Amino acid sequence: MTELINLQLNMAIVAIILGACMGFSYDCIRCFRRMFVHNNLFINVEDFVYWFVWTWLVMDAIMGFNYGRIRLYVLITLFIGFMIYKITIGWVFMKLFYYIWCFTKKCLHNAKKNLKKTKKDSTI
Repeated sequence: MTELINLQLNMAIVAIILGACMGFSYDCIRCFRRMFVHNNLFINVEDFVYWFVWTWLVMDAIMGFNYGRIRLYVLITLFIGFMIYKITIGWVFMKLFYYIWCFTKKCLHNAKKNLKKTKKDSTI
């Protein structure tokens, strides 16, 4: 009996970690979308691949721990892991990305402007 409880506890811990990883990977996709303009088709393909990969990973974990039985506590702990990531690290990650991306864009814009100015001055 205790072996079964330990197995379910381990599955809950793995589900929390998987939920947090799901949140992080989706934030990475969000960062990619902010860096490069996408059309709706490409966004749909990204979302399909994201959900396909994560469905496969979660089902693989469930097969390993629960012999393929989908239990409510697994879904709840996935959601809890996702929310823990979003509340603690997720917003910090997105803010940090935003500041780094804006700084990089500003530096690239200034470099481009200086190159144009240098090229214009050298032709005179």
